[in-house]
Amino acid sequence: MSAALRLVESDVNAPQNAPYRLLVVGVGGGGCRAARHVAEQLVHGPAVVAVDSDDQALQAVGLPVQLSIGRALTRGFGAGGDAAIGRVAAEDEDVKIRTLVENMDLVFVITTLGGGTGSGAAPAIARIAHEQGALTICFASTPFEFEANRDKDVANEALRQLRMHSDATICLPNQRLLEIVPDQATLKAAFDASDHMISMAVIGIWKLLTETGLIRLNFADLKNLVENSGGACSFGYAEGSGTDKARQATQALLASPLLEHGNVIAQADAFLVNILGGPDLALLDVQQVMSNIQQVARRDAKVFMGATVDEGWKGRLMVTVLAAEHWVAATPLTEKPVQKTVPSEERVAPAAEGQPAAEADIVPAQKELVFEKRDRGRFDKVEPTLYQGEDLDVPTFLRRGIKILVERG
Repeated sequence: MSAALRLVESDVNAPQNAPYRLLVVGVGGGGCRAARHVAEQLVHGPAVVAVDSDDQALQAVGLPVQLSIGRALTRGFGAGGDAAIGRVAAEDEDVKIRTLVENMDLVFVITTLGGGTGSGAAPAIARIAHEQGALTICFASTPFEFEANRDKDVANEALRQLRMHSDATICLPNQRLLEIVPDQATLKAAFDASDHMISMAVIGIWKLLTETGLIRLNFADLKNLVENSGGACSFGYAEGSGTDKARQATQALLASPLLEHGNVIAQADAFLVNILGGPDLALLDVQQVMSNIQQVARRDAKVFMGATVDEGWKGRLMVTVLAAEHWVAATPLTEKPVQKTVPSEERVAPAAEGQPAAEADIVPAQKELVFEKRDRGRFDKVEPTLYQGEDLDVPTFLRRGIKILVERG
């Protein structure tokens, strides 16, 4: 066993004080920087690992647990902006990555998309974590509009792959930072703000799961939201301080470009809200925050709400929102008429010639997956895309009445 793998096993799989086993994996240069920010903000937080194909960048991040991937392919010089190399680099270290995520309840994969390692390796790592049974949530920032079209194309494909291989992917477009950072901010300051934005998403969820809860949210609530989100969630957070902290935080949250200035909350089928404050957190603060949010939200939206206390937040308050635009809860499965079945050990052999026919062997039972009709969400008032009398905005299998059958395992 290599020294790197021993390091992973000894540091990451050590018992944690939290009731759930959480792991933060920063992938690629930007992802590793954001992961470092998480580690700096949460001294007693979850295990944090930096994963990269560029050894020099990996060392510069300075996290104690590091995994260099694809050395046989890249010789430690990085993926050179090629997502295919990043993917192969991760797949070559399949055993080590499975060791990283083994027995974890929740894995956060953090990355910035558009380059090679993040775009290629992050989906592979998310897939492995999901295969190992961990609830897998990805946080990914996408390029600024001024960046090369090729980078944006790579990012879009990587985002598609992340959504395919994780329970939920939270996309944080860097372009929205232009509404947050000052006009004269340096490029470094803008990318630092991007790292901070991603890390606060992780920190908000970590606090939700681990801090003392006056109104408790737990892992089951998070899992319920994520697994019924359809694979895409939006994240927002805001802070306030002083006697007016609840109003400050709520106004900032609803004005945040991360939540499209409140439009995400207004359209969401479901969302999770956590209010973090110090020992001075008052019931009135909680009531004010939730009242202001519910004035914007749909009346039929599913709301998961919690309020937690952290001694270090005295005089301050933070509101964290995780929103699912669609709620795609599993619908009941309708039985299809099938021939009577019997246990395999009681199957009757075919009748010999001249004897009465025996009962037919088992016909595998199947169930028909029934999809409930849904409204058009934010496109409800938009004219449909019609072609030869068909609404192309409706999935083909629904337009044509195709039934999807699911084999029962």
